[in-house]
Amino acid sequence: MIAKTSPENMIYGVVLAGGSGERLWPLSRASKPKQLLTLGSDKTLLEQSLARLRSVDSIDSVCVTSAKTFLPHLAQYEVDRIFAEPVARNTGPAILYSCLKIYEKNPDAVAVFSPADAYIPDEDTNLFSNYVARMIQFARERACITLMGVQPTYAAIGYGYIEYSDMRGKDSIFKVHQFREKPSKELAQTYIQQSNMLWNIGMFAAPVSVFIEEFKQHAPDMFQAMQAYMSGDGLYEDVPSVAVDYAVIEKSENSWVLPVDFSWCDVGNLEMFLSIKYSQAKEMPNVIQVNAHNSLVEVPKKLVALIGVDDLCVVETDDALVITKRSEVEKVREVVGQLKKNKQVEYL
Repeated sequence: MIAKTSPENMIYGVVLAGGSGERLWPLSRASKPKQLLTLGSDKTLLEQSLARLRSVDSIDSVCVTSAKTFLPHLAQYEVDRIFAEPVARNTGPAILYSCLKIYEKNPDAVAVFSPADAYIPDEDTNLFSNYVARMIQFARERACITLMGVQPTYAAIGYGYIEYSDMRGKDSIFKVHQFREKPSKELAQTYIQQSNMLWNIGMFAAPVSVFIEEFKQHAPDMFQAMQAYMSGDGLYEDVPSVAVDYAVIEKSENSWVLPVDFSWCDVGNLEMFLSIKYSQAKEMPNVIQVNAHNSLVEVPKKLVALIGVDDLCVVETDDALVITKRSEVEKVREVVGQLKKNKQVEYL
């Protein structure tokens, strides 16, 4: 493990908790966004994310960045600092804002960013901690952006991929060759046959000064708009809403990746949430299937009988029922769009 740094050169672990979780509707709502769902334990996803960062000995301060509307939810959590955005503007502005606020206090600090909606089983916490410590040390010594990428276990089409070169740095960390967008099924099959392909899990570290310089170079409009907001000459709503991957990391020539082998899932939609929830169960409670196969059901208060249907996701809450093919589950977000359009805010 890395020795603790001095106060002026602190290492910050920052959980990105700004996602609205629209693809997890109706489980995820404005009153209880996806970060506050429990999965795999009695702890929320946010609580699990905070605990994992605290398990890394070299991290001095564990923080959260999110929109101000999320602040009431944070009252129950113990965090060292909250970077509260006036409104949610995607991961690019959230990370830039956090880095600028950290830089004001500690120009030599290193920041580690981790999404709040990743699922990593408790038994892999020590493995996770060791990998994060290696990532931090490399990022600090080389003054670069260092990512973690998970070795693929199947041909996933819902994740981006990182292709790394044979240029190896210290501690088996490799120069990033190219980022690959979410592929077709056929392309994903070719990716998993390549030894230098990893899932991009959205966890990375760098000195905050490096992050800031990368934003200046690759996302100047975002940087200038953020500077205007922080100086009182602009609105946060004017900051371009772009994911950090597209804004900076995929354009950077200073990105390295550490291949990791802990278990990981992006809890991005209902199918993934239910798959994880029932992965250890032999059967789903209160579900009878007759000539029906491969469905996922979350209906707590009723008996559900599936007859002659396959590959469904069925989710019920007190005021909503969703029935979708597993292959169409990403379109749940379109339902949320319709609710907003129809001003049916009571369902949001």
